[in-house]
Amino acid sequence: MDTIRWTPDNTRPPITNDPSRMGSKPEIQGGNYHIAYLLPFLTKQAVAGSVPGKSTLALQFYTGAKIALQQFSEEGNMEIQVDVWDTQANDADFEALLKNNSRLLNSYVFIGPIRSSHLEMISEWAKTNRKIVVSPDSPSSGLAKQNPDFIQLNPSLESHCAGILKYIKKNSRADAVTIICKEKEAGRIAYFQKANGDVEGGTSQLRRLIMPDAATNFERVDLKQYIRPGRTSVFILPTWTSQDYVMALLRRLKAVKGSNKVEVYGMPQWQNFDVIDAEYLREMNVHISAASYLDYTNEEIKSFQQKFYEMSGTIPNEDAFNGYDATMFTLKMLGKYGLSFPENLDIETFKSFHGIFTFSKIFNTQSVDDSFNKPDYLENTRVHILKYGQYGYQPVDR
Repeated sequence: MDTIRWTPDNTRPPITNDPSRMGSKPEIQGGNYHIAYLLPFLTKQAVAGSVPGKSTLALQFYTGAKIALQQFSEEGNMEIQVDVWDTQANDADFEALLKNNSRLLNSYVFIGPIRSSHLEMISEWAKTNRKIVVSPDSPSSGLAKQNPDFIQLNPSLESHCAGILKYIKKNSRADAVTIICKEKEAGRIAYFQKANGDVEGGTSQLRRLIMPDAATNFERVDLKQYIRPGRTSVFILPTWTSQDYVMALLRRLKAVKGSNKVEVYGMPQWQNFDVIDAEYLREMNVHISAASYLDYTNEEIKSFQQKFYEMSGTIPNEDAFNGYDATMFTLKMLGKYGLSFPENLDIETFKSFHGIFTFSKIFNTQSVDDSFNKPDYLENTRVHILKYGQYGYQPVDR
């Protein structure tokens, strides 16, 4: 465990107010806050002083976080004390950390951990001890139950499905949309149907094509019946396990669509597919959802890259930007609302390197949003829609 204190510029007026606990806002902006990072540095795996190879995520994330802390200390009027904890890799080590180290109780806000199993543990611990948890990486839903101080920055699968459907409905009617799923993926259809109902305010259902789990191609499937002559026919394929399966659909659609326009919508993982011919991605107007989009032509991102290189001697990856964004989000919200910031997030937006954060109250248990029940957690539900073009996947929803 490491502890660092970040203080504001001494030329600014001294801070005299103390941060309040949940439910009350500091009288003025500023204060003295104690936050902690829970990251997998994996020091138990180090040999003879070497750096474990799998600790790259933590090193990148925390270096990005340090840049945010430095920047905020220069701009803000809060004093921040930071503890850094190694979560290690296995659940037993993390459980022991939560149970046996009383110093954890000194922190108000926790950024991390990364593993879903660790997040489930700290959600219950934080609820009992009235702490705020900012989950920067996991997209898993259902990790927290009736914990309105648990904040998930990475949109869940349901949010991706809803984002895709809402974008499609800007230009297409429900009868032009077909969802294609294998049997084991059929549960994802409900996310799209719910989003369709939310947009239309009715009970109309999207068309479905459910394929056998063993299917590898579409040669025996009559896709022509799903083509709408003279209109754009939209196909949603919420899968990511097989590039060949996705390629088989694109190939078959090209063969049967004739002169009609087709759009295909897929998942974020498609961005890393490397065996699909770019010609098919363009001709089938392939779109994907994405939790983030980094514009490397942006001057602020260029500046961050330079600072990161000067600090670490390496190039920042996605985890570094994530560390910066999670930290700056937390600091900005503390500065604006104090420790009551979670209860204000559903009226807030935050502009990060990755894009805009927009938060929703999530009710996964039997409770409903009636202004009285506690949400299970808060989630950034904003996703990007990217379309494949001449320069790869680019945002179409800016």
